Amino acid sequence: MSGSALDGRTRVDGVSPLDRAGELSLVAAISGRLESMIIAGEIEAGGKLNEFALAQRLQVSRSALREAVRLLEQLGLVTILPNRGVFVRRVSLKEALDLFDVRSGLAYTAGRLAAARGSDEQVSALRGLHEEMVVAWERREIDRYYDLNLRFHADVMAMTGNDRLAALYAMMSNQLHLFRRRNLGNLAQLELSLQEHARILEGIETRDTAKTSRAFERHVMIGKQRMLDTLPMRHDA
Repeated sequence: MSGSALDGRTRVDGVSPLDRAGELSLVAAISGRLESMIIAGEIEAGGKLNEFALAQRLQVSRSALREAVRLLEQLGLVTILPNRGVFVRRVSLKEALDLFDVRSGLAYTAGRLAAARGSDEQVSALRGLHEEMVVAWERREIDRYYDLNLRFHADVMAMTGNDRLAALYAMMSNQLHLFRRRNLGNLAQLELSLQEHARILEGIETRDTAKTSRAFERHVMIGKQRMLDTLPMRHDA
């Protein structure tokens, strides 16, 4: 690999330059890019990571890539098998149900904190985001709605002011992506999801911590049932 591929001017996957002030920032940037690829389904659950191809694609050293992969292992997104390689983790039905249960508890806490701590600017931005979701639903733009849905959850978590809580919630959510991606179902389920978001938003806007906690927790648990409803009659747990 040429020296230019390792300096601070290199672009990752042709998207944006990496901050190469230190090795840790580089590894974190690579890890973040790989995480996005896995969540987007570019690398399927159970699929093997091709170290050489990925290093070439991201224009990074293979040693830095290996360090990034270790971070993904800690996040529960990949499994490293000695003498076999690195594989995107497969999440079983039992694990997915457990993740939903943990995620619902985090959502309950997040609802309380978001309603209590969210700034007026954050609340206003969340209202704007919700209105975008309404438009996406009206236009039957399911992919756009899905992306806005992820932003809605991330913005609510940011309003909590608790970085550890937000990180744990994101970890649970990302691991669930390995089980069932884009689990919003049909347009009728999309409308229900929109109504659930409206209740969360209303609780935050009125600074009603109890209402927001219940609404967010319920939203996650309904998502759990929605997942079960979309499963085939038999599934390997």
